[in-house]
Amino acid sequence: MLDSDDPLLKIKDIRGVSKHIGRDVANEMLIPIKEMKDFIRPKEIRSLIKQYSISKNNELYMNTVILQKIFTEVKNWVLGVQLAKMASEGKIDTIWDEETNCMVFKTN
Repeated sequence: MLDSDDPLLKIKDIRGVSKHIGRDVANEMLIPIKEMKDFIRPKEIRSLIKQYSISKNNELYMNTVILQKIFTEVKNWVLGVQLAKMASEGKIDTIWDEETNCMVFKTN
């Protein structure tokens, strides 16, 4: 994870970083920014930032590898909420797969 070519950068404004990540994910996933709060909130993104960042002397640091992991987690969160909404609306079926030990979504 730590590479001299990919230096750690100090996170000075975690709120700003979380909002920026949320906007970038919304743009990438073609979700209107006003609807993004229906999927994930900046507070939840901040929690992911804290989870994946490196803490030194009560300060948080990240590099591009960590940032990519956070983006992936946010996108997976949004996709999970979208799938759950579709299942609750009856648009797709959900089945628990004992073999893979995970939920499988199928079209009706």
